[in-house]
Amino acid sequence: MKKIEKFIYIAIGLSIIAIIAGFFIDSKTVMMILFALLLLVGYVIYKEKIGQQLVIAFLMAIALTSSYYYEYNSFNLFIGGINLFPLICWTFGLVVLREIYEKVKIKNKFLIVSIIYIIVLFLVEYIGYYLLKIKLNSNFPSLFGIGIIHGSIGLKLFYILAGPVYLKITDYLHVK
Repeated sequence: MKKIEKFIYIAIGLSIIAIIAGFFIDSKTVMMILFALLLLVGYVIYKEKIGQQLVIAFLMAIALTSSYYYEYNSFNLFIGGINLFPLICWTFGLVVLREIYEKVKIKNKFLIVSIIYIIVLFLVEYIGYYLLKIKLNSNFPSLFGIGIIHGSIGLKLFYILAGPVYLKITDYLHVK
């Protein structure tokens, strides 16, 4: 069995379990566990291929989560002052972004993938805020008044630029 097939089967199984668990457990907790397990499975299957991506994504996520205090209106799990939910979600999201970027074979790949990143970011933020009710305990206004990315201007800039910057860093470091 090819590595990608093995990963997809495991990912589908874990996702089904996560969906079922979502009826009984806080959605943030389910997502955090699912994404952490998918990163672990990806690393075990692909080892070096995903290892560099994972380290760089984790460093970017830790920079964000250690400089901005995330506290949600539902269950929070902290290590020190770092909330594990955004740490794991950002790490997972950036690794997935890089994997997509490597698979796409089109002209202007960086620009197109960066635009897709922003669209997906806005969609994920919208779903998280309105459907899953994942909300910060803060009074920051949302980006453009559309109910997504509630935080300081610096946080909003990070969210929008994180994907393209991550791709540029991993390109510069020749991460495959």
